[in-house]
Amino acid sequence: MLPFQIKICGVTNVEDTVWACKCGADAVGLNFYPGSKRFVNSEQASAMVSAIDGHNQEHGGGAKIGAKALGVKKVGVFVEMPVADLLDTVNRHGLDGIQLHGDEEPAIVDEIRSKLSENGQHCFLIRAIRSIPKELASSSNSKHQIARLSAEIASWVKVGVDVILLDAAMPGEYGGTGKLVDITNISDLNSKVPVVLAGGLTPSNVEGAIQGSGLSAVDVASGVESAPGLKDRKKVREFVQLAMKSFQEMK
Repeated sequence: MLPFQIKICGVTNVEDTVWACKCGADAVGLNFYPGSKRFVNSEQASAMVSAIDGHNQEHGGGAKIGAKALGVKKVGVFVEMPVADLLDTVNRHGLDGIQLHGDEEPAIVDEIRSKLSENGQHCFLIRAIRSIPKELASSSNSKHQIARLSAEIASWVKVGVDVILLDAAMPGEYGGTGKLVDITNISDLNSKVPVVLAGGLTPSNVEGAIQGSGLSAVDVASGVESAPGLKDRKKVREFVQLAMKSFQEMK
């Protein structure tokens, strides 16, 4: 099941968090990777989480149906963080989702799931998989790329991830690159779980990306910023509105 359709990622302050919620985003990404330009420490994250919880309570989204949290989802982005530290962060901030965005191995999922169960915690797991940027794609390597991605996705689905996030690959970078993912032949991508399109999305291209990929969820960071980690209000609003419009037209 798709836990969100529009995620504003790499948010670093309360004001941008509140704005993303007000605009209609249904997930906000908090980046806990110290090497990121969009890194947030525990104090920043606590303030942002409180803002999301306040928004959800005000709009009737603070309740739960079973283990499923309603309202705007709080997603933690992690890059090769030790599992104990990762779960401590999840527990401290009451996160709804865990996004693995580094070079983790599939075996980590079983460890995370086991510990979550022991602690009575419930989170959906997202695995970020990096594809070649559109600018480097060709008709020949695009098909090969789809086959490679399908195989990699299958290895993560097998161990129990709930969502795959497709991002653009850049050496030494873990997301927020501003590079567009090649969506050629993406309809041939084989995945038994929902796939979220990320990488280089902006208000000017999100409609075409949704229509061209046929995917039902998008994730944006740099494409709605005035500077790394600082969101542009106009861009956030336009991005959410245009994505919503495209998803409605797909129904």
